[in-house]
Amino acid sequence: MPSVFSRRTFRLTALLGGLGLAASVLACPSGQQQVCTVVCFCAPFSQADIGVLYEDVSQMAASGLEQWLLQSRETVAASGTHPIPLHIRAQLEPYYGIGVLDAARYKVGDSETLSAANTLLQNPDVQAVTLIDIIVFRNAADAQDNVALWAHELLHVQQYQQWGVREFARRYTRDHNAIEAPAYKLQIEVERALRNQLISNTKQR
Repeated sequence: MPSVFSRRTFRLTALLGGLGLAASVLACPSGQQQVCTVVCFCAPFSQADIGVLYEDVSQMAASGLEQWLLQSRETVAASGTHPIPLHIRAQLEPYYGIGVLDAARYKVGDSETLSAANTLLQNPDVQAVTLIDIIVFRNAADAQDNVALWAHELLHVQQYQQWGVREFARRYTRDHNAIEAPAYKLQIEVERALRNQLISNTKQR
């Protein structure tokens, strides 16, 4: 799942990142602190004030992401989804419990999907996005054959189940790398296992 939000949320996230910058580009007068948004400037804030502002912006960004996820999920669900293909499911049963495998659905993105997910998938670098329990794939081939990508996206389904949408949005807004890292780790693990299995099968012939 890529780290892309709605435009409003993106602006909030950019502000949030700017507020967290610690580089001392400006030498601020006594009683003022450096604040960075698009540019850096000195403002009559204390460190405590900046901490409160940082928290407020973080909450706004998380709320925006939460609404984006919920609305996009409903839009995609209304247009029809499918269960995990059986051959994909069989290969991922060692990695996931039945609760995740039964809950997950998928759809292949197309020009008629009127949702933020479809807009996001116009980016050729994005192969799939998980909207709570629905995985939207850019290409039908990935939905049918890319076991490792399924493993990655199913980890996000599991995260939603464990944390709920609000907490997922809060964590993703604060540190999306911490959310994505275990998914990429499992994706690589599954790719390696499939490659080793293919090599083993080839040697046995």
